[in-house]
Amino acid sequence: MLDLSVLGEISETALTRDVEIAATESGLPNTFVPGRNIIFLTFAAAVAYRRGLKHVVTGVCETDFSGYPDCRDDTVKALQVALNLGMESRFVLETPLMWIDKAQTWTLAEELGGMALVNLIRTSTLTCYDGEVGTSTSGDEAAACARHASCARRDIDSSPSELQRFR
Repeated sequence: MLDLSVLGEISETALTRDVEIAATESGLPNTFVPGRNIIFLTFAAAVAYRRGLKHVVTGVCETDFSGYPDCRDDTVKALQVALNLGMESRFVLETPLMWIDKAQTWTLAEELGGMALVNLIRTSTLTCYDGEVGTSTSGDEAAACARHASCARRDIDSSPSELQRFR
């Protein structure tokens, strides 16, 4: 496990400080931690290099990304080039979620791991920027407080009507 808490020391955002979530002058939400995904992928590539691996997978996507620049396809492609040049390697940064919506993401989860994976994601992962677990509109305990756009999207996108084919 790598300690990346240093991001909180160099970034004043709603994810690293106790401040209310809001839009900034740039138009980005103040939940944007500059360079966070770039740092994550750089560390992942360094570990992959040491282990002789060539594929690094990330869950960023442009269909639901709150405008974060480090979730964009162009950013990931540019980073792949930089990592390959900087490490004299041939990494492939895989982005299986880049161009699919939430419903397609849930379908992919079901195809990869069945209902066990779908249920694990719904009950054991967090979407809430405040780290709160709430109760979804369907009554299921879910990681969605409903105060933030990401939580509301998760609640709608993982509701029984969206997941009815998984039941």
